[in-house]
Amino acid sequence: MRLILALGNHPLRYQNTRHNLGFICLDRWAESHQLGYSRADEYDYLIFKQVVAIKPRTYMNLSGKALKAALLRWKISESLIIHDDIELEATQLRIRHGGGDGGHNGLKSLFEVLPPSELKRIRIGIGRSALIPAHEYVLQEFNEGELAQYDNCLKLVSGFLDTYATSGFNQMLNDYSKWKKSYSDKESIGIKSPKEELND
Repeated sequence: MRLILALGNHPLRYQNTRHNLGFICLDRWAESHQLGYSRADEYDYLIFKQVVAIKPRTYMNLSGKALKAALLRWKISESLIIHDDIELEATQLRIRHGGGDGGHNGLKSLFEVLPPSELKRIRIGIGRSALIPAHEYVLQEFNEGELAQYDNCLKLVSGFLDTYATSGFNQMLNDYSKWKKSYSDKESIGIKSPKEELND
């Protein structure tokens, strides 16, 4: 069984905040397959093909509790994390294996359970604000129309999740690499093409 873990804050008041983009992404994917969640103590979850997908029922900085509980419940062969990333421009998408926490409290909590080398990641950019401190910016709700700019990005991620569910991370990474190479008209489709960085 493969694991997909989306990061976010469970309380309803955070539902449409930037920090909940991981939850939003997983919900869109679930909707595309008409899937509903079941509830466990530490997380909401659904099972599709070869994956179990979970949303922690904790605050972001306690996400590791959900990961630990899932690892105890299922025999997991690989783990994929979906999360917002303030270091990437809004709608910019990057898929990678490993890496640091970048100050992300959800990742810090997960790293207490599994080392970064064991976590695959889909990072979705939310950008920064020059006027608002980062800890306030990530907890703000998306502005009117702002979330709509992510529609094509979220559809693309849903396709990658389909590949992960059937074929695993390596094939998903191959699909992502092919997308990057063929990607040309970034502004018209609302997804910013990632720029590779050696120290990323």
